[in-house]
Amino acid sequence: MPQVNNDFYTDLGDAWFEGDDHPIALLRAESRVKVDYTMETLHALGIGPGARVLDVACGAGLVSLPLAVAGYEVEGVDLAEGAIRTARERTPPGASATFRVGDAYALDAEDGAFDAVLLLDMLEHVERPADVLAEAARVTRPGGAVVFHTFNRTPLAWALAIHGFKVVTPGGPPHIHVYDLFIPPRDLRQWAGDSGLDVREVLGVHPVPNGAFWRSVLRRRVDPAFSFRIGGPPWVGYIGHAVRR
Repeated sequence: MPQVNNDFYTDLGDAWFEGDDHPIALLRAESRVKVDYTMETLHALGIGPGARVLDVACGAGLVSLPLAVAGYEVEGVDLAEGAIRTARERTPPGASATFRVGDAYALDAEDGAFDAVLLLDMLEHVERPADVLAEAARVTRPGGAVVFHTFNRTPLAWALAIHGFKVVTPGGPPHIHVYDLFIPPRDLRQWAGDSGLDVREVLGVHPVPNGAFWRSVLRRRVDPAFSFRIGGPPWVGYIGHAVRR
C-alpha cells in the first residue's frame, strides 16, 4: 500500500483560497456544503454561536474561518505548519479563531473541553482512524457533536476520489488519497460507538454533474461554479455527525 501524501499541504500558501489548477480547489468547492451542514447540525443540536468548536486537521481554515465569522469560538489544529500560518493570516479581524500545530492522536485539551469537534476530510489521511475518533470523543462534552466527512471504500470512490480528480487537476501531487484508507460507514459507526459516540446521520456527498462539472473536465481546471451536494447513498464520500453519550 502506498503511503498517503500529507506533506504537500504545508506548502500551498494562498492556493488554499485562490487558483483553479490544484486539487485543493476541489476541496475548497466541497467546503461550502461542509460549512452549511456543520452549521445546520450544530443549530439543530442547540449548539449555537459562542460554543467552542475544535477543527481537527483544519488546513488553512476553509471551514474554521466561516464558523468563526458566524460567532463560534473555533480552535483549529493541523500538523502542517504552513497551513496553520495561512489560516492565521486569513483570519478576519474580530473573528474568534485560533490556530496551532497539533496531533489528532493526542489533542492538547481537557476531557469534554469542546461543544463540537470536526473531523472533515481527515480520517482517510490517518492510519488509525479509530484512535482519532476516540480522541475526538474524549475532548467532546456529553451531548456535544462530532461532525465527520470521509470517503467510502467502494469502486466508485476509487474511480472518482483516487483517479477522477486527476482529470480535472492533472498537475496535483501523487497519493493524495489511498484507497485502503477509505472507510466503510459500518466501520465508522462501530469505532464511534466504541468511543462513546452515537452516530445520528450519514449522508452521501457527490459532485453535481452540471455545466460547471463538465467545463472542469474539458478545461482540466476547477470551474468557479463547481459544486457538491449532500444526499443520497454514501457511494463516494459521506458526511454525518455523532453525539457524545
